[in-house]
Amino acid sequence: FLREDIQADSCSSMVLPTSTCTVKPGPGTRRRCRVAIVGAGAAGLQAAQMLLPRLTTDERQGTTDLGTSTRTSIIEPLLVLEARDRVGGRICTAPLPNGVSVDIGAAWVHGTGLPFGHDGHGRERELNPMVKLLQQRTDLDDTITSPTDKKGDPLRAGLIYTSPKGNPDTRPRDVLHSPGIDCAEGCLIELHVGGKRIEKNQFSIVENALNLYERILASVSKVGASAYDCGEGMTTSTISVGNTIDVIRSEAPPRYLLRYNQVGGSYSNMVETVLGFYLHSLQVWHPHDLANVQLSEFIVDDSNVGDESDAGGGEGDFPGPHCNVEGGMSSILGPLQSNGVKDCILCNQEVIRVERLLSEHDGEENATVSLTCKSGTIVEADYCIVSIPISCLKDCIYEPDGLFRPRLSQEKEEAIDMLQMGCYKKVFLIFDGIFWDTGPTFIGLARKELEEPLLFGSSRAGIGNYLNVDNSIAKQTGKPILEITL
Repeated sequence: FLREDIQADSCSSMVLPTSTCTVKPGPGTRRRCRVAIVGAGAAGLQAAQMLLPRLTTDERQGTTDLGTSTRTSIIEPLLVLEARDRVGGRICTAPLPNGVSVDIGAAWVHGTGLPFGHDGHGRERELNPMVKLLQQRTDLDDTITSPTDKKGDPLRAGLIYTSPKGNPDTRPRDVLHSPGIDCAEGCLIELHVGGKRIEKNQFSIVENALNLYERILASVSKVGASAYDCGEGMTTSTISVGNTIDVIRSEAPPRYLLRYNQVGGSYSNMVETVLGFYLHSLQVWHPHDLANVQLSEFIVDDSNVGDESDAGGGEGDFPGPHCNVEGGMSSILGPLQSNGVKDCILCNQEVIRVERLLSEHDGEENATVSLTCKSGTIVEADYCIVSIPISCLKDCIYEPDGLFRPRLSQEKEEAIDMLQMGCYKKVFLIFDGIFWDTGPTFIGLARKELEEPLLFGSSRAGIGNYLNVDNSIAKQTGKPILEITL
């Protein structure tokens, strides 16, 4: 079941102490600062981390590389305005009724940047910045171990190596089914169709599905690359991956073995069903149905093929293992609020207007930014960084009485309007006891065997027939919990 009190919008009362706000100004307060940041999510906090040391140093000297300082005793170097009563944005860790903490929002470090088992020595520049932040945690000690690496996290960041070889949603062969297609010991996934597990002696079904999956995505990439070669690159932003797959599978010559029910013989429907699960997993990863994912996202850059240092990257990932975090992703909020940033955060300050003001001083025209909060607080700043989510930015440009005064340029509004952001839901199922195999990290479920082609040009493709189950909580903690991604 999904309890109302663990939904992301209402998790503020249960999040970890590092994510709560302490500074709450009274109504009608006026503040003056050099830089104002709207939003205390990961982006806003990281911006504050980068700017605050420079601003405080320059403030003591009376100058700043951001412009001429109008230094007075009442000007603060930096303020972060957050609408909610907690920081972290989509990072939200909360306890379930049985005491297990789960990440309702962001939960993964998508690639450490280095191969599994590497301690990072001498290759620090290659590390995922998230790993570098987690290495600054103060709640770790020498006794911490990772359930999948009994020697502990070699990177000393409190990482749990849930998927040691990379992204499980985009690389089914060498991640989910490694080290072997027959799901020998060490395979990350267990597949079920119609309530029956695909057994080891049925590995040919999985092999055929993986081969077909890889041929389809290679063909999709070639279609996009051909459009660029013909000078029609812009069309890759208007054609969907789902539609491209459907056309390829219906029109490709038989010799390419891409058509529906062309492989697998008497098991062709099962092959199509397993293939559908892999393509559905791509939708979960983006997270968007393939009917709305642009073809340009799937054009492979062959220039790095064979480069071992980049193994496992792509699809927005860093190379290397995909990891969860000991204690939850909210652990990263400690380092993000260090070095004085926490004292700059004002919570419960929903910004309703960002206004650019022009004034004249000593014959020179100066521009400042005035930020008005719903609480009545007004902040005047020399510079402003807006780090709110894309969906909120879209709302701001659509509303007649929007956030920005004057309105953003037409070019900026069009750019924001074209940005897409997917959405998925997490459901945590809590049982009285474990009645399933906790060996595999993931469980792939298909309600029934497909009897007709699955058309991914439709926005409903796969909905209702496939379920991605994360078994890692039960595997790592021994608690009867399954995480479902919808």
